[in-house]
Amino acid sequence: MKRWAILILVGIALLLIPIVGRTLWFYRGAYRAPETVPLPAFSEITIPELPLHGEISLSAEQAEQNSASKRVVLIDTAHSNRFDVSELETLTRALASRGVTIQLLDSNASFDPIGLEGRLKFASAYIVISPFESFTASEVDAVRRFVERDGRLLAILDPTRSSSDAELFGLSDFSTGSDITAANQLLEPFDLAFSDDYLYDLVENEGNFRNVFLENFSENPLTDGLETVTMYAARSVYTEAGTPLILGGETVFSSISDMGGGLSVAAMSPNMGALALGDLTFFQPPYDGVTDNHQLIENVADFLISGERKPALEDLPYVFDGPVAVIQSGDFSLQAETLTALGATKSTLNAAGIELIFAEDPLPDADRFVLGLFDPDPDITEYLAPLEITLPSNDPDGLLHVPGFGALNPAGIGVVAVSHEEGQTTLALLAEDEEKLVSLLERMSLDLVEDCLVQGAYGLCTVGDGEGFNSSDEFEFDLEFEEAFSD
Repeated sequence: MKRWAILILVGIALLLIPIVGRTLWFYRGAYRAPETVPLPAFSEITIPELPLHGEISLSAEQAEQNSASKRVVLIDTAHSNRFDVSELETLTRALASRGVTIQLLDSNASFDPIGLEGRLKFASAYIVISPFESFTASEVDAVRRFVERDGRLLAILDPTRSSSDAELFGLSDFSTGSDITAANQLLEPFDLAFSDDYLYDLVENEGNFRNVFLENFSENPLTDGLETVTMYAARSVYTEAGTPLILGGETVFSSISDMGGGLSVAAMSPNMGALALGDLTFFQPPYDGVTDNHQLIENVADFLISGERKPALEDLPYVFDGPVAVIQSGDFSLQAETLTALGATKSTLNAAGIELIFAEDPLPDADRFVLGLFDPDPDITEYLAPLEITLPSNDPDGLLHVPGFGALNPAGIGVVAVSHEEGQTTLALLAEDEEKLVSLLERMSLDLVEDCLVQGAYGLCTVGDGEGFNSSDEFEFDLEFEEAFSD
């Protein structure tokens, strides 16, 4: 064979050897079609969605199953809060599983015209996280009254969100405000305060000296089932008369004193209605799965719905739970002025999602809106009995007796009262005559109960002319009411 032919064959062989080698190395036999894998019925799958803006709610089926709870948890995003609602996903899902509707308090009035004070009228709990904008005096007072009426407050701070510590934790310092100042302003009525620090443990920690283990717990439903929780750069919380709930050991120190022992990252107010937590990070995956953090989040969800708040007159028009039937005295004729006032009342209730019903006969399952005179029709007496008001027609001296206010000259006074019994709410408006009753109804339709003297379930309003508020020896009220009125 000629030399050039041998060289060609050698060249071809050198080209084929790598190809053949790779083929033999990776070849796994003849192709076999994979078995058919059954696919899920995608049309039957319901993917839970958790919107991050507006209102977070259950699916229609879940809402129907849990309609009895009718609880609303309000999350504040209106005070320059430095967090994203998605960071609370573990908590919001725990609340959703309990039949809770979650609403956001928006800073833009065009999207949230009723504001904090309006939303607290129908909320069960209020959550505020890292607020960098101060609360107004009226907002602080509204939250105080909300908690006093068995609402729940949860305040959360985190050193990683505060400008003073942002650089330390590797975050951008994009604010010169202080969430500690704003939060402590809100918490002051509840004997709770955050410290401007972070906790650390150089002896035992979860991979970083700022990630501390906590194993000391006070006895409280919030600490049920907990043996160890892990907090990530938590602030300490102080209370004098309240209950420190989760405490660090002797090696957990505060950054402002470098001293330790008994530092608390969670504390409850003396009335058990307000909770302060010094860490936000543990709510987020994967930190929510470390030690007993998930159980703590479940306990926090239980705390937020633990109140049995009964709506007061201050909560108008949200004192009702369902459709409301108008019940009126037979002596109270529906004239043009009356119909106009009732129409305005109907519009106010409709805006709050409440239906006002006009029926010839009382509806057994509906809430009641009673319109009556001080000399009432016997047909409405049974509806007024739970209010425990003594009307002038039943008093030998012709005086009006209202719980908390004492004996009154009824002239020029309109009474608004609410009661909750056996799952039904009764709101009663009472006055001397039809003209004054229409005046009182007009005031209620405009939600002007705040202009009346209100104490708990009862309110006294001026309607027309009269001496009812001018007789000091007859107008008796307790010290608590006197102090509130003087403010």
